[in-house]
Amino acid sequence: MILITTQNFPPAVGGIEILMAGLARALSAVGEDVWVFADGQDDGVTTPYRVSRYGGPKPIRRWLKARDVAKAARAPGVSGIFADSWKSLEALCPLPVPIVMLAHGAEWPTDPSPSKRRRIERAVAKASRILAVSDYTAARVRAYAPADRIAIVHPPISPQPTPSPEAMRAITALQRGAGPLIASLARLEPRKGFDMILQAVADLTADHPNLAYAVGGGGEDLARLRALAASLGIADRTHFLGRVDEDQKAALLAGADLFVMPTRQVGRSVEGFGIIYLEAAWHGLAALAGAEGGGGDAVLDGVTGLVVDGADQGAVTGALRRLIERPAERTAMGQAAAARVRRDFLWDQAAPRFLAALRP
Repeated sequence: MILITTQNFPPAVGGIEILMAGLARALSAVGEDVWVFADGQDDGVTTPYRVSRYGGPKPIRRWLKARDVAKAARAPGVSGIFADSWKSLEALCPLPVPIVMLAHGAEWPTDPSPSKRRRIERAVAKASRILAVSDYTAARVRAYAPADRIAIVHPPISPQPTPSPEAMRAITALQRGAGPLIASLARLEPRKGFDMILQAVADLTADHPNLAYAVGGGGEDLARLRALAASLGIADRTHFLGRVDEDQKAALLAGADLFVMPTRQVGRSVEGFGIIYLEAAWHGLAALAGAEGGGGDAVLDGVTGLVVDGADQGAVTGALRRLIERPAERTAMGQAAAARVRRDFLWDQAAPRFLAALRP
């Protein structure tokens, strides 16, 4: 049996949630007995693995979950534990099985207080192996753990669904004439760089009057982004779709001409990788990504998209102009992105790498 302890798991939404659910499914698919210990409420979805849920105040649920993980880990037949971050290891006592911890990015501060550093180092010491999602994340983890315990394993994805005709019609209705339609999809927060895209769209509309922008996802930045679109005079060509389901997400990515998410660091918040770039690639979309963080691992600059300084408005606008005005290049990048994700980023290929991390 393999145990997974995580604070981030569906029905909660986000990249880490996608990764942890994918890991549980992939391990089950190769014949492993999997037991997930997760924060949050059960969504009633039937899974091929067991899930135990923990709610209530954070200190209580962390203690209860750590207690149950430790009890399960001491039972016969347990081959190891995966933890979604150092925070899920913090309350665990030493255990007689290998522990593999995943590292994403923002949870590894570059300037921690002495007490925060001690907390992280104590948690990290419990892990036999650390899997960083990108080169950028691995560099941050090295401030807390020996390099020989760190490996880079990019997050894989599952094959993406084909959208329904109804969902595709809804996306097609957003297009303006011959387009193009550019798309973003993520939790709406400043580090995603959607404000830079709005300014870029405003800068390009004189030359590209049919340009339209669709933004999927909810979050605390929605009101600011709506107001910005209105102030820039592009509210009529900017569509905020809110939180989308899997069918709507597939339709948005299948119906768009380009995916855009020029991430940047805002305070301590940074994008460690960006699974959504891979999901867009599955549908043949080139991507405009931000250089700060792990975007350069998810998008190959000049090959599967463009990677720019997401804090530089001129760079973002220039890259968007290039991808709009060179459709043949954009199409070639999208084709390369689709081939790459099918070759290198599916769970079928990745599951053995995760299992190997449990071995000495």
